[in-house]
Amino acid sequence: MINGTYNILYLDFGTGFFPIGLLESNGFSEEIDFLDSTTRDNAGWKTQTLTTQSYNIDFSGIVMYSIMGGSIDTTKIGYDRIQSIKRTKQLIDWKTINSKNGVFNQGKGQIISLSEENNIDEFVSFSASIKGYGATTSGDSLLGSLETQVQGLL
Repeated sequence: MINGTYNILYLDFGTGFFPIGLLESNGFSEEIDFLDSTTRDNAGWKTQTLTTQSYNIDFSGIVMYSIMGGSIDTTKIGYDRIQSIKRTKQLIDWKTINSKNGVFNQGKGQIISLSEENNIDEFVSFSASIKGYGATTSGDSLLGSLETQVQGLL
């Protein structure tokens, strides 16, 4: 079982990877597009050929600002920096790391949507989506390094 509490989304838009502050959820979805086809051999029945793959990362959180009073919070990314990335159409690097078991995914993408919700007497929240650009990579770097350290002790 994997607890979503430990999956942290990081963004890098040229200054290093930083976690998104006050992140409430993040999800990852993949899909494959198909091209419809048929041949004489299948008597006109539709078949499908796999074509392109794509992925999206959807995330949401509580609005927190990275820049307050002229100073920049250099420990995490807030709503204002996410908004700036989207508005300037930057291609960014992203990664998710499970801080408990070290499993990671990473890739490139662009923030394609950003919305905020303002409820009376509640914190302002936001939702955003990253559309993937190219393939992703994954692994378990933290576990791999721990295993190497343990083997070195034996």
